[in-house]
Amino acid sequence: MRVSVVGAGIWGLASAYACALRGDEVTVYEAGEVGCGASGGIVGALAPLVPDQWTPKKQFQFESLHSAANFWAEVDKKSGQLSGYGRIGRVQPLQTERAKELAVARAEESRTLWQGKYQWTLHSCPEFIAPEVAPLGVIHDTLSARIFPAQAARSLALACKTLGVKILENHRVESLHPDGFSGAFGRVKSDAVILSAGSEGFRMMDPYVPIHETTGVKGQAALLDADLTGQPQVYAGGVYVIPHANGTVAIGSTSETSWDYPEPDGKLDAVIAQARAMVPALADAPVLQRWAGIRPKARRRDPMVGKLPELERVFTVSGAFKIGFGLAHSLGEVMARMIRDEPYSIPESFTVEWHLAGG
Repeated sequence: MRVSVVGAGIWGLASAYACALRGDEVTVYEAGEVGCGASGGIVGALAPLVPDQWTPKKQFQFESLHSAANFWAEVDKKSGQLSGYGRIGRVQPLQTERAKELAVARAEESRTLWQGKYQWTLHSCPEFIAPEVAPLGVIHDTLSARIFPAQAARSLALACKTLGVKILENHRVESLHPDGFSGAFGRVKSDAVILSAGSEGFRMMDPYVPIHETTGVKGQAALLDADLTGQPQVYAGGVYVIPHANGTVAIGSTSETSWDYPEPDGKLDAVIAQARAMVPALADAPVLQRWAGIRPKARRRDPMVGKLPELERVFTVSGAFKIGFGLAHSLGEVMARMIRDEPYSIPESFTVEWHLAGG
């Protein structure tokens, strides 16, 4: 089967990889370079939704997070590069009695919902977190993992190439048509097209699915020169602290629905300050990198997956927003099945039809 993938972000690459594993002839068209958009970031928090009020979306995410370790181990083996994946767990400080009550209830729920494979437990404040940040202790879950997005995108791209995938950088797709797409390089026809081109992809599908955000949500993050190896990731007040395997720490991120330009700006300073207050070891850590990217978001927070209306063989897996790396390999497999009309399963809220119906 001849498959064209538009976009070399994490979902496009995961789709290409899954198709190539089945023996498809796969070409990826990327307007810039591999991972040049939101997939080239530095934070990489693979964290579960809370274990209560279980839904198909939470089940899909749980299964994806559970299987991620094997996926990234195989990708890194094929590529010879490190994705930075590690199941290091996560702690969340507790600051109110209500938050603690909910945490206790969820701990009980997790024993069943997480099938005894992972834990959601309460502990006293660990030494590396400022005690005033967690006066009632912390939640510790063992399902959460971290990844270094930019490294992971490169590793997956190289793994794709070992399977014969062609990745054409600086090939901008301008418009879609029923059996393919067009760009300055000409008109391309394929047995199946998988569109996963971030916010630009939403612009291309607008004539067919005119219900989504076209500008995306800006996120800013920082990479600090600090070694927290052996510690879990920390999440509090909308801020993540991610200890990476290479001896750096990622801090992020902002979530800006309105912005004037895509580069880092002063809004990142408040995020860095909050992280330094949470983790004293970061107080004087030099900032190695300031990063900003535009994260693609569909009409709701859920992604948009499926065949595009009026287009014969064009499918989309778009709207990664904040969950791209956690679901990448699972949705890649979904796309490989979908283009073949094979059975697959995704939450209803992920479907193109759900978005078209107004959710």
